[in-house]
Amino acid sequence: MEVVSSIVGPVVNVLTVHITQKLRNLTSSAEHVKHMKIRMQFLDGQRADNENHVRANSGNNREIPARVPGWLKDVEKIKEDVDKISSNDIGCFNVKKKYLAGRNALRVTKDIEGLIKESSDIIWSDAQIPFGRVDSKRPASTSTSGGNTQNVFDSRVKTFNDALKLLQQNDDDAARVIALCGMGGVGKTTLMKQLKEAAHDNKMFNWIVDVVIGKASNLSTIQKAIAAHIGEPLTETDETLRATYLSKRFKGFSERKEKILVILDDVWEKIKLEAIGLASPLPNGFKLLLTSRDANICRQIAVDADSVLEVVRVDVLEEGEAQDFFSRIAGISDERDRDLYKIGCGIVKKCGCLPLAIKLIAATLNSQNEFVWRRTLKCLKNNDLDKNVQEIIEISYKNLKREEDRAIFLLCGLFPEDSNIPIEDLTRYAWGLKLLKQVSTMEDARDSTQMSVSNLKNAYLLMDGDRHHTESVKMHDLVLAFVVNTVSKDGEDGCCIIHHEDDFSKWSEADSKSKSCKQISLACKGMSKFPCDFRFPNLSLLKLMHGDDSLRASQDFYATMEKLQVIAFERMEYPLVPTSSQCSTNLRTLCLHECSLMFDLACIGNLLNLEVLSFANSGITTIPSTFKNLKKLRLLDVTGCYSLVIDDGVLKSLVELEELYMIPYDQKTCCFTDNNYSELAERSKNLRALEFEFIGDNAHMKNMSHEKLERFKLSVGCSFREVRDYVHTYENSLKLVTNREELLKSKMNELFKVTEALHLQVNGMNTLEDVDVESPHPQHPPRNSSFYNLRSLVVTRCADLRYLFTLNVATTLSKLEYLEISGCPNMEAVIHTENDGSDIIKFSNLKYLRLAELPNLLHFCNNVDVIELPCLMELKLGGLPKFTSIYPDNATSFGSSNISPTQSFLNEQDAAPKLEKLVVSNMENLKEIWPPQFSISNLCTLRELTVEGCGSIEVMFNMDFGEIEQLSSSLRSIKVKKCDSLVKLFSCNPFPFLNNLQELEVERCDSVEVIFDIDMGCVGEMDKVSSSRLRSIQLKYLGKLREVWRIKDAGNNLIHGFEAVESISIEDCEGFENLITPATTTFDMRALKQVEIERCGRESESDESESDELAESEELTESEELAESEELTESEALAESNQYQEITVLPTSREEVNDGISKVALPFSLLHTFHNLHELVLYDYKAVEVVFEITTPSSRESPHNTQQPPILPYLEDLQLYNMGRMSHVWKCSWNEFLFLQKPQSQSSFHNLTTITMYECNSIKYLFSPLMAKLLSNLKKIHISFCDGIEEVVSNRDDKDASIYSHTTTTFFPHLDTLRLNRLRNLKCIGGGANGISTGIHDQLKLSQASWSLCQYAREISIIGCDALSSVIPWYAEGQMQKLQVLNIRDCKSMTEVFETQEINKSGTDAGKSLPRLEYITTLKLPKLKILKIQGCNLLEHIFTFSTLQSLTQLEELKVKHCKAMEVIVRKENEEQKTASDVVVFPHLKSLKLVNLPNFVGFFLGKNEFTWPALEKVVISECPQITVFTYGQSTAPKLNFINTSLGKHSFECGLNFRVKTTSHQARLPSYESTSSYCPTTMERLPWSYHNLIEADMYNYNPGGGQTLFSSDEVSQLQKLETVRCSHCRDIEEIFDSQTDAEIPNLRQVDLERLDIKYIWKSKQGTTLKFPNLTRLSIFGCESLEYVFTCLMVGSLLQLQELHISWCSSMKVIVKGEEEEECDAIVNASVVFPCLKSLKLNYLKSLEGFCKGKEAFEFPSLDTLEINYCEEMRVFTKGDLSTPKLHAISKRGRKYNIQNRLLNSFF
Repeated sequence: MEVVSSIVGPVVNVLTVHITQKLRNLTSSAEHVKHMKIRMQFLDGQRADNENHVRANSGNNREIPARVPGWLKDVEKIKEDVDKISSNDIGCFNVKKKYLAGRNALRVTKDIEGLIKESSDIIWSDAQIPFGRVDSKRPASTSTSGGNTQNVFDSRVKTFNDALKLLQQNDDDAARVIALCGMGGVGKTTLMKQLKEAAHDNKMFNWIVDVVIGKASNLSTIQKAIAAHIGEPLTETDETLRATYLSKRFKGFSERKEKILVILDDVWEKIKLEAIGLASPLPNGFKLLLTSRDANICRQIAVDADSVLEVVRVDVLEEGEAQDFFSRIAGISDERDRDLYKIGCGIVKKCGCLPLAIKLIAATLNSQNEFVWRRTLKCLKNNDLDKNVQEIIEISYKNLKREEDRAIFLLCGLFPEDSNIPIEDLTRYAWGLKLLKQVSTMEDARDSTQMSVSNLKNAYLLMDGDRHHTESVKMHDLVLAFVVNTVSKDGEDGCCIIHHEDDFSKWSEADSKSKSCKQISLACKGMSKFPCDFRFPNLSLLKLMHGDDSLRASQDFYATMEKLQVIAFERMEYPLVPTSSQCSTNLRTLCLHECSLMFDLACIGNLLNLEVLSFANSGITTIPSTFKNLKKLRLLDVTGCYSLVIDDGVLKSLVELEELYMIPYDQKTCCFTDNNYSELAERSKNLRALEFEFIGDNAHMKNMSHEKLERFKLSVGCSFREVRDYVHTYENSLKLVTNREELLKSKMNELFKVTEALHLQVNGMNTLEDVDVESPHPQHPPRNSSFYNLRSLVVTRCADLRYLFTLNVATTLSKLEYLEISGCPNMEAVIHTENDGSDIIKFSNLKYLRLAELPNLLHFCNNVDVIELPCLMELKLGGLPKFTSIYPDNATSFGSSNISPTQSFLNEQDAAPKLEKLVVSNMENLKEIWPPQFSISNLCTLRELTVEGCGSIEVMFNMDFGEIEQLSSSLRSIKVKKCDSLVKLFSCNPFPFLNNLQELEVERCDSVEVIFDIDMGCVGEMDKVSSSRLRSIQLKYLGKLREVWRIKDAGNNLIHGFEAVESISIEDCEGFENLITPATTTFDMRALKQVEIERCGRESESDESESDELAESEELTESEELAESEELTESEALAESNQYQEITVLPTSREEVNDGISKVALPFSLLHTFHNLHELVLYDYKAVEVVFEITTPSSRESPHNTQQPPILPYLEDLQLYNMGRMSHVWKCSWNEFLFLQKPQSQSSFHNLTTITMYECNSIKYLFSPLMAKLLSNLKKIHISFCDGIEEVVSNRDDKDASIYSHTTTTFFPHLDTLRLNRLRNLKCIGGGANGISTGIHDQLKLSQASWSLCQYAREISIIGCDALSSVIPWYAEGQMQKLQVLNIRDCKSMTEVFETQEINKSGTDAGKSLPRLEYITTLKLPKLKILKIQGCNLLEHIFTFSTLQSLTQLEELKVKHCKAMEVIVRKENEEQKTASDVVVFPHLKSLKLVNLPNFVGFFLGKNEFTWPALEKVVISECPQITVFTYGQSTAPKLNFINTSLGKHSFECGLNFRVKTTSHQARLPSYESTSSYCPTTMERLPWSYHNLIEADMYNYNPGGGQTLFSSDEVSQLQKLETVRCSHCRDIEEIFDSQTDAEIPNLRQVDLERLDIKYIWKSKQGTTLKFPNLTRLSIFGCESLEYVFTCLMVGSLLQLQELHISWCSSMKVIVKGEEEEECDAIVNASVVFPCLKSLKLNYLKSLEGFCKGKEAFEFPSLDTLEINYCEEMRVFTKGDLSTPKLHAISKRGRKYNIQNRLLNSFF
């Protein structure tokens, strides 16, 4: 028992305790719950205290204990548990609930006690949180301290993303130092703050330390700022100890693998990183972000950090966003403040789009008056900068360390705004001014200048030049303004005068600065002379630009410029070169660029101290012997001077010459003699730079020395043309067209080691090594290749070349960037090696590779497994017939020289990871670009693929879907052309390509039937397009193309993948049938805006068989057609509609349809696919009869339950050309369709603005009045050459007349232009009420609706509409409220412009006419400005008298070639108003009446007329005119009247009467003879006696072949000008049988006449022209000469003589016959005032005069002779031209000083 008790007792005790506890939970449940709630209240109090503490510390950026946030969450959770426990609603007998409540209360109370204790244990340090800690709870500072999130510019997005990407990169191979560099004020700090904010928000770093360095940096301050960011203050006073402490802190971060971004803003000097605690190299996880104006400083810091530097350049804003930025700050807008906005644009331009400058200036202009804005712009134009803006640049300028940098910077200010500044010019100026220290050669000077330019670019005071000016720099506009402002001020170093304005008269600074001025830069455009007080005794540099040949200077121009060191002239017609010794002592640089050089160059030989002499691109023809005196000359530049002759001994005498530049202009050679070559060879021993062409005898090369050459551009056997890689120009270039033997003898290959660009066309060369420098042992190749500096290599037409590179050469081409090989018929491989194939050849920098016309090329490399092309971006292959594939599959063999079944260009292991562009052309045996099994992972960057002329390719992308998916990730453009065997582009689902493909172009591929062949049943979810980018589809000359899309198993699914397509263009595809098959397929083409289908389709066989029936049907009358249409039952009509539908919708199986050619261009099922279409162009789309087929819901559906979405609501432009079978543009059931339309703003076609229709001969009308109701925004209707058109608007196909009862008459409210051209069957524009028997009022209502075309048009043009009898019908005449321009021409049946007669329209009872109704208003044309009528031979008048009162805005009235026209204004049959009424034309300026054979007068009533604005009246070829108006006509501004002869002075104005004896017969038929009582005059009011200007075009004098006969010449006393052109029957201009004089004639212009003489007089008589100043003759093919010698004597004032394109012209002045001129053989023929003589394209011209007479031209200063190939002499006699300095030939000017003019012919 004891044993049992000892065992049972403890068990019982344990159970008793457990049971007791359970019972207590039950019995004390309420007590437990109550105690829990009491403790919870206490815990709540602690929670509130901690929350308040958290809020306080968060607001003050103080530390919050790490446990507190979790503790608060635990309290919230406990509180939720407490709320769930309650004993109040538990009944006494619910034992279980009471037990659970007690138990849970005890458990929760225990947890509460734990949280209470934990709260008391939390220690609040309330320490300040470090500013740099990213995980702090404070908001990012950048959001409030200048992040400028509102100023997010599009141009900055890429810059921001590039910099952010660099910050996000991992440590492996990533730059750890990133520099934001740019000029001051460009926004570097703003961009830095945005990057900091992004890094903070994205938790990219644990710590971000942001410190502003500033110009006056203080290390102690920087250290304290860093310490503040990392959380602990520095107590050490020693800078070294501080650096040690910071280093320990940073080391701790690194050990904890925390990521840190250190930002050093506004860095001006190099910062020692160890002084701020940063180790070198930067530890993992550290990034250093710098902002600075000087990239050099950043590079030095990166070197100190032993890290890679990435410089992110921050440029100025783009102009548009800069203007928006300015407008936003200034508070203006383009719409609201147009004048201020225009001024603001000028300010932004002068600010150079620099953000800070824009911000400062715009802020000051906000709310200012306009005059303040104008003054600000004026100050900026005068380089008067805002103080703050000035300071931005001044700080950068003063921070320059080298004096040379400052000097070069100021030199850049001498160049005009926005110009490209050649660095070579800066070098030459600096040399002349002795600005460069420690330089002894020109190359030293160039290096020093390049260094300064580099420093200035790194300081962002200079920028790179434009794209094609790689050797130039540019200066920002504000920087230039600073330079001009700085150097214009007097100082210790003197000042400069810089003036580049067009108007030199504004420059007035010379007087005040004449003594202190040291440099002058002037644009001389518009100057004729320099001021007489142009004196600058301290001037060292003179730069003049853009002076024409009228600019002259006094002989002592340089008299006071003894200190002049540099003279630079650009584009000066007459450069002012010193001819005396006054400035020869100090002048060191003379640059004459693009100057005509119209002076004797011999004077330059007196400038004994000249060291730099340049005539680049100038008209120099000779270097005279006086240049031998230039013993100190170091540089001679005659680039661009062709046909240059160098006197013997000149080159030999230039003993100090270092650099010679002699490449001529436009492949024209210099005239080098053997002596010149010998002297050049002698001089070459000292030359360091040479640019020259060795053309002709290559033997001269062997004597040349190349030992000292450092810079060269040389060609042998050909002209030199710059070798360019895209935009880069290579410095040292060779172009050699020769053979191997001559090349080796010339020793030109010694230059290969320093050659950057090499162009070879060398015969006898097997490999490139064959022309390398020979090794000491010829049997062994040289160990090291000489080509290691090559950057560009072009090898072409080397007949013997088998291999270009050996392994030895290929491995040394690490710098090669550009390689092109072409036309080498025997080349087998680019690289040849005899190794085992284990080598790896790497072209480290090759970017461009082109191989073309290499018929025997078998390999790129014949025995190497791997070719690495890590930088290759563009690969072009063409004319390589041995290859069947570009990329190999795994089974391809490469070791054999035989062509394998699949011979690939590259090996499988060859790598080109950056290839972006692949072009393959003319490879007839190429079957594939890449095989199906090829892994395309190495082509992930390919952007463009172009394949052309590869006739064996059947499928372009014949690869697995996975490989397509990889390729499609990058491919942007696919272009395929002339691949005749190509059947498919894609072997499988094309959707993956659509993710990134943007452009698809297929052209001249005769086997392609479909572009996108898609089986939707085989397309899985993974295959579908995620984001489409395809924008453009262009298909041309695809003869078998039937459709663009062929879809199978689409069902009712919406096809995605083409959402981004914007334009579809299909041209010359004769087999084309449909865009999409089946047509019921629905696509998502939300971006489609333009569809063009031109010259596509073919007429079906059924169409051809029905052609006869169609011809018969066209013979049916209109009434017969109407009767037939009315007899059609509804079912028959539906069946007919279904026939069309069956043809339009092609089934999937083509065998089911005999003819799949669509007769509908856009079936109804496709209209919603093209919902966003903006432009539709159909050109010669054969077989199409309907453009838009619009169907309505089935009759089984209730219309009111059907919603019809708008059709093509965005279509704006519809163009239809040569649509021969088109009968309808729109075809639908209008009554149902219109009933379903939405309100006008959402209706179908409501955005259509332009309709153009040309040569569509089957269509009879354009649209119905009901369709017109939808076209509310129509602006232009142009219809031309459509022979079937009878009406523009017609209701002939609207069978239900009741629908018109609901139509409104307000149509086309925005119509601007209506042009109807050559519509021979057009009977009326509106169409009337054809075919509808309604009442007269309904007819009128419909007619008004139709004629709203006229009612709302601003311009109406009707040309060649032969069946049209009138333009404006009587029922619309009162509604012409907008018409401004009306042009009517060649309408044969036109009897009235504005209809006035009674109407007889079809549709009323036979024989009855529609009477004129009382409410029809009178014709009103309140806005008509221009009215032109021509070639309407049945028109007798234009207006009736009652119309005149509405013509208040008429400005121009022109009536021509109307045979029946009798008057312009007809008297009405109604009761005439009293004659006392005055008619006023207030705005009429021009009135022209031409070739009106029956015209009697403007108006024959008695009313007076007033013409207050009339300035020009032309009355020509109106033989029956007797009077202009019977009443008085007052025209105060009219001084002249023009006739067929020209302009006449006219004293009587329009109040003239013409005498006649048969006036009764000439009266209009409607005029009573009793009202015609004119007075008489003895002669016509206009004739030769008052002729002032003879202006005749295609004029036939009718009285013979002379323009002015002898009798008429005597009357020409007022004649001032003669202009005559295209008058073919005239043989001579002036004929005089007696002495005569035309005293006032000043100008004669003759063009395209068959004249044989200009002036002809009887022997012994004289015809004088004492004041003739200009004679111009053009295209007078029969004219053989202009003057006789005797005639010249009467031309004393002739100043300009210009003759061109006269093929028979032999001489200008015909010499006297010898037997007639013995007495005057020695006489002189003088042109005393002739200044300009131009002779162009006179192919028979032999000379100015071939007689023996002497000629004097005392005033001649311009002589231009072009393309006068037969001209051998100017004159045979003596010639005097004292003011002529140059002759212009073929666009270039030649100096003729001291040369006979005849020597140029």
